[in-house]
Amino acid sequence: MHSGLLFFGATGLTKTENEMINKKQLTKNYKLQKQPAGVYAVHNKIDNKMFIGTSKNLPAVIRRFEFTLQMESFPYQDLIDDYKKLGKENFEVKILDELELKKETEKEIDTELISLEELWIEKLKDDGVSFYNKKVLKKAIQ
Repeated sequence: MHSGLLFFGATGLTKTENEMINKKQLTKNYKLQKQPAGVYAVHNKIDNKMFIGTSKNLPAVIRRFEFTLQMESFPYQDLIDDYKKLGKENFEVKILDELELKKETEKEIDTELISLEELWIEKLKDDGVSFYNKKVLKKAIQ
């Protein structure tokens, strides 16, 4: 067996055992890394309207939002409608705030994210921002 080489077999190209193990180890190492956690927003720059949320993996959530908006599969139809009407160039996906993670538990991170999100919602409301989020709209009505 030749380490790191691809072999052409009856089913096509197959990876050697070492390559499969290395890929599994790389995937495992990636999952063990702490990703930046915090508050993010999808910002409609024309109407100053935002979708705001939290994530324990900001890079992944930003990639996902950019993709779902382009594919028009975002869960808030009014945001998709505005995106189609106003165009991609008038929207921005951005990180509003990041947590400094040390050795917090998952529950502590969740609690900190909720508090941080609430602080940002209040600050943005004071700045005249409106929101796509239903949970923000419900809080405003109460």
